[in-house]
Amino acid sequence: MSNESKKPSVYGVMMSVITHLNSPHEQKNMAGNLAAIRNSIGKSYEAATGVWPILFPLIPQEYLGNGSLSYEEQALFVTLQLYAIGQQGSNKMPNDDENKSIGSSLQKIRQQRIVDGESTASLDKRFNTMLTSLTFEEFAYHLRQVFKLGKAFNGFSVNFPALANDLFWYQKGKNKQISLKWAKDYYKPEFPKKDS
Repeated sequence: MSNESKKPSVYGVMMSVITHLNSPHEQKNMAGNLAAIRNSIGKSYEAATGVWPILFPLIPQEYLGNGSLSYEEQALFVTLQLYAIGQQGSNKMPNDDENKSIGSSLQKIRQQRIVDGESTASLDKRFNTMLTSLTFEEFAYHLRQVFKLGKAFNGFSVNFPALANDLFWYQKGKNKQISLKWAKDYYKPEFPKKDS
């Protein structure tokens, strides 16, 4: 059995991180922890010292990179930033239990705009810009922008563990497959349910 197959899943680790952050004994630290995570946006992982005491104790030893960020660390770091953005303010965002992509989450917004007779052009453009990014750093930047648009929409929810898993595989050379999966989920029309 390879070392890769012995590692805990990124999905499971992200779920554990969210569970820990929301545990009763962490409630008094919750606002400060989320603020520290949001303050890390735009900083390199090495400079984001406020996140280290939050994230390092929760990351499995196998995930820690030697001198550089591992794919697992990067996926968890970016997802945790999005989670902290989602929890900011009165419009706190739930962690969706369904195993769906961010494309599915944003599809609901796109579909609502179509139903309301509004243009989807600006949202489509931002989404497509994200998917055609040339680097993971650029992809993560555009993902944060699209995520903030989604957060403003009532009913927007994200499966953060699934997102972390997608970000991990994106970096492992599956970027085209992840982008295509998200695009299919995003552009898929939502047909009204027929009466039986």
